Parts: sequence; C-alpha cells; structure tokens
Amino acid sequence: MTRTLRRLRRRLAEDDGFTLVEAMVSITILAVGAFSVAQAMMFGLETTGLSRQRLASRAALDQQMEEARALNYDNLVLSDSSPLTHSANTNNPDYWINAATQTYDPDGSGSLTPEPIVRVSGASPALAHYQNPYVNGSTTYEVYRYVTWYDSPQDGTGASDAADGNGNGISDANGHDAKRVTVVVVWTNNVTGAASSLSESSLFSDGEITYKAPAKNNAPIVSCPTTSVSGLAVTFTGVATDTDGSIASYSWTFGDSGTGTGSPVTHTYASAGTYDVVTSVVDNGGSTATNSAAGCHVTVADPAAGNGGPNGTVSINAGATYTNAAGPTHAVTLSIAKSGGGPNPATMKISNDGSTWTTYAYATSQAWNLSGSDGTRTVYIRFYNAAGLFGTIANDTIILDTVAPGAPTAFHKVSATISGANTTVVLAWTAPVGVTDLGGYRMYKRLITSTGAWTLVCDTSSTTCSDTHKKTDTYEYYVVAYDLATNVSPQSATPNPTG
Repeated sequence: MTRTLRRLRRRLAEDDGFTLVEAMVSITILAVGAFSVAQAMMFGLETTGLSRQRLASRAALDQQMEEARALNYDNLVLSDSSPLTHSANTNNPDYWINAATQTYDPDGSGSLTPEPIVRVSGASPALAHYQNPYVNGSTTYEVYRYVTWYDSPQDGTGASDAADGNGNGISDANGHDAKRVTVVVVWTNNVTGAASSLSESSLFSDGEITYKAPAKNNAPIVSCPTTSVSGLAVTFTGVATDTDGSIASYSWTFGDSGTGTGSPVTHTYASAGTYDVVTSVVDNGGSTATNSAAGCHVTVADPAAGNGGPNGTVSINAGATYTNAAGPTHAVTLSIAKSGGGPNPATMKISNDGSTWTTYAYATSQAWNLSGSDGTRTVYIRFYNAAGLFGTIANDTIILDTVAPGAPTAFHKVSATISGANTTVVLAWTAPVGVTDLGGYRMYKRLITSTGAWTLVCDTSSTTCSDTHKKTDTYEYYVVAYDLATNVSPQSATPNPTG
C-alpha cells in the first residue's frame, strides 16, 4: 500500500495525472485495509467485554459465599418471609424450585436430587434469597442464594438416617446432616444477548461430616451347577453362596455360544457332546464371581441316537393302520423284537412323546395305552442291555379314530322287478358327510313279520345294493356305514314299503 501511495504522489508531482481505474483500485485497497482493522478492533472489544463480565460474576459469587461463611451454622438460613416460588423461565435459577414441596435442585436435574429449602422467616443475621441487582460497567447482574438440607449417605438416608451421624452429641436426623449453600449469578451476554450464569455450592456442618469407609463386600463363592439332563435339553441350577449378603443374579454361558440368565435356567443344545458351562453371579453388594476355574461341564446325547446298546423294532396292533381303541386308555398291543444277534435286551423304555418314558422288562409283547385325542399317534421304544447301554429309538405310528361315521341318509327303494316266483329289489342311499376314512356299507334284511336276527345282504363300497327274495314275502332293510378303524354308524331309517 505504501508503494502505491508513493507512486500516486510521484504521478501527481509530475503532472502526469492517473486513470479512473487506478483511482478505483486505490480506494478499494484503502477500504479493505480499514475494514480489517475495524474487525480486529471489534473482536478485541467483544473478547475483553466477555472476559470482564465473567470476572465480575466470579467476584460476585465469591463475595456472596464469603457472606455465608461469616455466619454461624444456626444462622445459615434464608430469611425470606414467604416460601420461595417456582419460575416458568428456564433461564431463571428459580425454575429448579418446587414451590409445593419447597425443595431446590442444586445442579438442575443433574446427579443431585432436590433438597429441602432451609428458611426461617425474619431471621437475622441470615441470607436473603434474592439480592438487589448490582451493576458493573454496562452489565447488570442478578444474584440468587439458596440454603438446603444435605442428607449424607454415610449415616443412612431418609428413614434410615442416624440421629447423630457424626457423633458430636447434636441431632442431625431427618436428613439434616449438613447445609448446602448455592449461589447463582445471572447476566445478559453483551455479544449474543443470551442469558449466562455461573453457580457455586459449598457444604456447611455443625461440626464435621463423618465419612465412613464402606464395609468390605466379600465376593460370592460359585460352584458347578446341578444339572437335569433330558436328551439335548439341560436344566441348570446355580450353586453359589455369599458370606455377607445374598445372590442377586445369575448369568450363564453354555459352551455353544448360547447365554442365559436366572436360576434355574433351561438350555437346549443343537447336537450331542460335552460343553463347558460357566456361571457368573452378582451379590446384593455388587460383587461378582464366576466358576470358570472349576472346569464345569455337561454331557448331552442325541435322544434319537444310541451309544452302543441293543436295537429293536416295535409294531402297534400287528402293523394296523387304524385303531378305534375307545375309552380313556386307548389300549393297544405292541409287538416287540430285537434286531441283530446277541442276547436279548435287559430292559426297554416306552413313550408316547419321546421324552416321558416307562421302563419294562424286555418282552416280545406289551400292553400299552395311547395318549391324546383322535389322530396319528406314535409310540417310541428304546432297548437297554445289562450294562445300561442303549440303542437307537424305534417307533411305529397308528391312526386313532374313535368316532363312528354318521348314518347313511335317504335310504330308499329304487326299483322292484318280479321274475317268476321271485322279486328283485334295488335299494340306494346317500353317504354320510365329513368321513375321511370311510370303509364301506353293510345292508341287512329280515322278514317284516319276524323278530329274529337280521341277515347281511351285502358289504359294499357302493351306495346301492340289490336283493332277490320270494315274491310272496315282504322284507324290511337297513344300512350302516363303517370306517377303516371299524367304527360302525347308527342304522339308517328303514324304507317303507320295500316291496
């Protein structure tokens, strides 16, 4: 810039003059320089002003706290004649006052809980809640003071608070272990126009606040759990003791990436094998311990696979597809055989669900009761030798059907034809509905004047049947349906006349 000005002066001295462009460039350079200087001065003034405001607020805090320290413990109260009120303005420290309970939150919903306000109307000397605003330079500061009761956790809190926690002969029950003085200074930031504040808190006691070292909490002792194994499923029950408390929680790693909590806890493994199991416990004092060093493990076997024992087969009702075993027991007969050479198995276990077993001495026939309602039922069997080794599980299925079909309907005479001394009558009916395992139909007859037995005319899968008899005789008929489980329907109505 200096060289440019010198050049301009030289041009003027030489009466050479300068162009309009040169004049505009010179003015621009001067303006940029002046603006930069002004910006730097403004930034410096703002920074200085903010620092001055914060220093003044800190001085106010220290002054107010010194006033509190100058009072004896009994006079460390608020002297306001009326209860403190809550402010709806979040920038006002009184926002953290609960007017109904007369409590104050010293750190604004932080780690501290609201504490009871200590106020004695008209007390002197004492502290006033709100100080008259004072001015420092161009800033007006507002000062708020709070005195609250502090309940030290070292001698119990709430209902468990000791009557004389610090042992100085003066009651400090009901949470009155000490007093907390909090001072808040609020002002308006000169630069942003937003509210700013600083706060400070100090604890005061009537002699001393006793801080007791917490009692040592012994860690629990964890042993290997007890187990209940059923195939691949294992129920674990934790075994742990705590000499100075109780066990609060159990957590588990089952050795197959599975985890769990609680005791007892059940875990189902995906495959047979031996798995390391670790129990971790937490006591009511927060101490933790595990049994990882004990080498706890559990062995599970695939319930369908054997371990070298004998194998065999089972057949329900000689391999029948259906049974109508009625009543609550649904009794069937199992035909049992070993497979392969060697001695007969010593025992066998039989089950309707593959998990609940009944033990019998080995036999080639065994009475057994099916469980459940109508439908496909499965019976499982496993064989054991004298050493307790077992083979693979064998099974057989049968369809349990205890419900008879409905009676055929619309039983009627289709035709009657006379040939010589005989009459041939054709009868038909409609099949019952909803029968999925219909076996067929049986039609019976007897002389209409007879009270004797009925005679089977036909056993058919068709819905028609013909009968030939003397034309001088008159017969009555009925038809029944039966299913594959041999359940028989009620009789149909007898058509009349039948011819």
